[in-house]
Amino acid sequence: MALGHHVRGHRARAAISSIAAVTALGALLTGCATDSSGSTEGSAQTVEVRPELRAMLPGELRAESTRIAVGTESGYPPFEYTNEAGRIVGFEIDLFDAASKRLGIKYNFVDMPWDSLIDELYASNVDVVAAAMSDTAERQVESDFVDYYNDSDAIMVPAGNPAGIKTLKDLCGRNVAVLGGTDPNDYTSQQTALIALNESDCRAKPIVITPYGTDAEALAQVEAGKADAELTQWSTGVYNAKQVGSGDIFEVANTEIINPTPLGFRFLKGDVELVRAYQAALQSLIDDGTYADILEKHDLSVGALETATVNNQQS
Repeated sequence: MALGHHVRGHRARAAISSIAAVTALGALLTGCATDSSGSTEGSAQTVEVRPELRAMLPGELRAESTRIAVGTESGYPPFEYTNEAGRIVGFEIDLFDAASKRLGIKYNFVDMPWDSLIDELYASNVDVVAAAMSDTAERQVESDFVDYYNDSDAIMVPAGNPAGIKTLKDLCGRNVAVLGGTDPNDYTSQQTALIALNESDCRAKPIVITPYGTDAEALAQVEAGKADAELTQWSTGVYNAKQVGSGDIFEVANTEIINPTPLGFRFLKGDVELVRAYQAALQSLIDDGTYADILEKHDLSVGALETATVNNQQS
């Protein structure tokens, strides 16, 4: 369903109450459904339910049998990725798991392509998207974000940086791969940034922008020599530079911060109770140190927030 054309007013939730229903939903979305009862790495965390926070949930989500559906795209380490055992793991997975445990709410991750995530949210097939999404003013028109991290962008190039790329302007006239879609409403912030460059600094020598369905596919174009660079999130770029191969295939070209922006769990606009419940749960994790522990586990402490915000606004 296209942006701006979903039905407003009371919505039927994607909340589901059985594993059979989860399996059916996963098949419907041609994705992989994973269960919060033991299929994610974060489920090993000891986080106690706070009754006063659980009371903030919408009434229909307080039933013990209820699960919410969470859309994700598991090809974006270190935020979310599939490990060798076939489990979806990562920083955002651990954090969402901890926040959900604090609320006493069960969930199922539904793994799907990036360009399906928002349509499924608008169609109420998932209740929330956890996919390292940037919280931008444009997205806030139709969605609400619970912000959990500050990140920026990285220019990924082959090791040794043979083209000498250091800044965004150095991408002018070059082939650049990026995670993204073909629908303007599904563009990533990196895709949008490249388009903006073509309308300004790169107008005379536009960037050839090619979007791919996963970050791994975009990065593979750089390795194959089909793209001069990839623009991705800083944390993902640093992770891939260290982890792919023996850490000698890629490097992050830029040393200056590019496009700093918060990342957040994304909810349908107007789902106020669920948004405020997750904001309060995340704040409690910040206050008691659980958040810092999860960040440290994934080597992401540099982007820590002190306050859990909604739509990048202090309450």
